[in-house]
Amino acid sequence: MADLVITRPNPHGLEAATLAVEAVAERLQREFGLATRADGEALLVEGHGVRGRLEASAEAIRVEAKLGLRARPFRRLLRREIEAELDRFAATPPTA
Repeated sequence: MADLVITRPNPHGLEAATLAVEAVAERLQREFGLATRADGEALLVEGHGVRGRLEASAEAIRVEAKLGLRARPFRRLLRREIEAELDRFAATPPTA
């Protein structure tokens, strides 16, 4: 069972949602040192006690993460950062 599950509707289409997922992954890399890699249509993130999956579809963006003991104290911070990035996307889609 995931410790974090965040889903936001996608009002901008699949291409824009894919860019949003990449932006979230980039921010997680930069701010938390997590590694990312593609897994089909999803991006996987891992490191410092975090394992997660970011998925974009034409309907929604979904982020799931399992937090290890080292990362659990940062649960609220991680949630806040991911939600902020997805809320920015909902307000204005990313551009290529």
